Amino acid sequence: QNIIDWIRTVQPVHRCKPEIFESILLHGHVMSRDHMEQLRDPRFVAHAVLHHSQLRRIKYLKQKKCAQDVKEYIYELVKEEFEKQVPDDKSSDATTIMTTSSSYIDNAAYRKQLITSKEVILSYILSKEEITTIKQTSIEITQASIKLHSCPTGYGYGPDKDLGTNKNVFSILGPNLGHYYGDIFIVFKREILHHPDANFSIQAATSYASGNAFKWRPWLGHDSGSKDDRIKLFHKTKLHASITGYEYATALELIAITSHYLQKKSMNIDLETILRRWINADSHANIEGHLPQLIPLDYIDHIYIPQNIFDSFDSKTRQTIKSIFENRITTTSHQIEMDQYEPKSGPKPDSKVRAEYQDFVIKDLIDKFGQRDIHSISRPIQGIVITIPSTEFTDNYLLPLTISQAYQQYKMNHLQTSTNIIVYIYWQIMNGDMMLTLSNEQIDTGKSQSNLHCLICYIAEKPSTKDSHYYENVSYLHSGQPFEHEIVISERKYAARSRSFFIGCNTDDFMTFCLEIEVSTGKVILSHAGSNSIYNHEKLCSTFSKTNLDLTELNYIYVSAGAHTVPIRNLFITFEKQMNLHPTFDRNFAKSASLLPRRMSNDTAYNINNKNISLLETSNEKDKKSVDLVSNVIDKMKDFFGSGNGLSLKSCPDSIYCLLQFSDEGPTHNSKFSHPCRFSELCRDPEPHLTHIPHQVPRCSSDRNCKDLCNPIHRAQYRHTGWSDFLIPCRDQEKCRNSSDQHRMKYSHGERVMETIKKIELQTLSSSTDSEQSLQQQQQDNNLNERIPCKWGSKCRDISNSIHCNQYSHPDIAQQQNDSRIRCKWGIQCHDQTSTHRIKYVHP
Repeated sequence: QNIIDWIRTVQPVHRCKPEIFESILLHGHVMSRDHMEQLRDPRFVAHAVLHHSQLRRIKYLKQKKCAQDVKEYIYELVKEEFEKQVPDDKSSDATTIMTTSSSYIDNAAYRKQLITSKEVILSYILSKEEITTIKQTSIEITQASIKLHSCPTGYGYGPDKDLGTNKNVFSILGPNLGHYYGDIFIVFKREILHHPDANFSIQAATSYASGNAFKWRPWLGHDSGSKDDRIKLFHKTKLHASITGYEYATALELIAITSHYLQKKSMNIDLETILRRWINADSHANIEGHLPQLIPLDYIDHIYIPQNIFDSFDSKTRQTIKSIFENRITTTSHQIEMDQYEPKSGPKPDSKVRAEYQDFVIKDLIDKFGQRDIHSISRPIQGIVITIPSTEFTDNYLLPLTISQAYQQYKMNHLQTSTNIIVYIYWQIMNGDMMLTLSNEQIDTGKSQSNLHCLICYIAEKPSTKDSHYYENVSYLHSGQPFEHEIVISERKYAARSRSFFIGCNTDDFMTFCLEIEVSTGKVILSHAGSNSIYNHEKLCSTFSKTNLDLTELNYIYVSAGAHTVPIRNLFITFEKQMNLHPTFDRNFAKSASLLPRRMSNDTAYNINNKNISLLETSNEKDKKSVDLVSNVIDKMKDFFGSGNGLSLKSCPDSIYCLLQFSDEGPTHNSKFSHPCRFSELCRDPEPHLTHIPHQVPRCSSDRNCKDLCNPIHRAQYRHTGWSDFLIPCRDQEKCRNSSDQHRMKYSHGERVMETIKKIELQTLSSSTDSEQSLQQQQQDNNLNERIPCKWGSKCRDISNSIHCNQYSHPDIAQQQNDSRIRCKWGIQCHDQTSTHRIKYVHP
């Protein structure tokens, strides 16, 4: 379990040289070798400048005419810098000339005139500081790109292009001993592993091309020696952090590699042994991460750099480093040699100082990765994380996992599956204006695809909060092509649509959505999940016939964006409804505002109605329903917390063992019955159907390191930080075949927890003697007789307060009512202090 937890929390580490690091700072992202090679082209450099973070902050660059002028201005600046680096007679051939109108003549004099002209035009729109920023950024990035040509990162090993890894940023998933790549360590955030373009291999991709992988891991099979077979095997054995079970596969590989290397039995391999082999092996023999070709600086978690290398940068670069990585950089006192040489391969450099510096960083990384706890992460990343650029839906990004692959993995852990397959796709986005596309074959814009069939799920851009009138663009479901968006909107060709999909939602944060696909019936439902599903019940629903769209054929999943960049996270496929993403509430409360007048006087109601009469007259029917809905929710909350007159829920007879509360019938069942919350009084997200009675138990001495977390009885007997007191009852109960710790730590399987605990408590309690009991009772009676009569009598609000009752006496209402009162189920925790309630109910 320690190995698996380490794999779930370890971060990718990249190494580079000072000149590469300077280029990273100027460009604003870490780059792959392929991207660096493209920086030889002025067009590509101009494009990189235009998308630099400093320029994206300029407000008026969002206007088309201004953006076009800036684009032409940047290109001429970039071209001018390239011209300075090559002789005049070779300038036209040495650089690639941008395809423009005939007015763009490759002439230095004309270029200067054009640059001046563009500066004058832009001066009427942009500030002087903004124009200076554009010019300086263009020149600096161009100079850095030209400098980069002489020293691109990595060795540029030939097979990298054949393997496709030249388009990735290389890293090691864990401590990186690749001293030959440079002395600056860049630790990326864990989330980058969930990008669709990211993956990792147990050992370096080049070890497949060289054949070393077959020596280091003989279980890969016989090496045919064929280049194509080796490359194919590499792609087949790549792993991705968003795919269920990746950590188990990785753990088994690490155990097997360490066992083979040390000639030890696999059962004797632990995390410490794995790391001991790790730090004594060349970086190519450890887990190699292949990250997206462009990684923004925001994804850098920490940097390690020797002080003398930091001091070698100019003052502007040092200031940039401090401002960007203020609390995310460690400078060490090691004086690394600054002369350039080609160090040998292996885990340690020849230089003693470099070796000491590397040992320091590696030890610090191992300590940090070892301290991270998966359970301390409030909301761990699940599935895909990607930020897709604005492409007007022309570029569709394919996810690494297909629906059929996800279902095969699901069946491995669920031997008994229903014939009625329901696919659930969950994802979170910011702002909207994005498409989720499901297709029967991979989309290829390079050829005509007459048999291509797609299900389009479009989430509109979130409505503006600045307008006085609410307006929302249409969100829709459609069977067609993702490139038909404008036609679908203009001709209203959607299968289902909504213009009220964001009403009541928090649109300033990530919004969670659920796409539910009933494969057998052809029914598709798009709805909100998470907290927004409480306030917006809108569902886009459509049933597709097999002749129109056969849902059984849909397999590939794409995402794309419209006019704006869209961040996406936690996109995953499942075949079970995720109840934690569907908060429950009372769906059966009255949907009218009739309850509101009952809670206020006629005068108050009259004043409120008159005050808002203009609003009510101008609102449409849907707005009125929303206002009524809010009124009812407020009333229901008052009832729930005890200030209203609503009836309380009955306690479910199955208590913590109830299977219905987490099933599809859960909302109906939970609207009638209450259940103990799994977190008891420590719950931070209370729901109406849950009770939070204090669970007074001691904390486990092992706490988070407890090895008995899979035992539901132990969990209820002792508290563990970050873990619930009670487990969710597994729907398969004793018949469940999933014996993994991950499953058993979350679900119970028919164990009678409370009964067992009570039995243990009865066995451990020592019985008191009769004389001791009599003495205690006599003392209590004496204390009661000495109490002061309370002046409020039976109407006292503190009649249920034991501290108050120890000092003051009250009339025995139970005797006056001939002991006929009903036992209140809330006991001393009851909030109803009215005399009517107290006369009818007893509160022991």
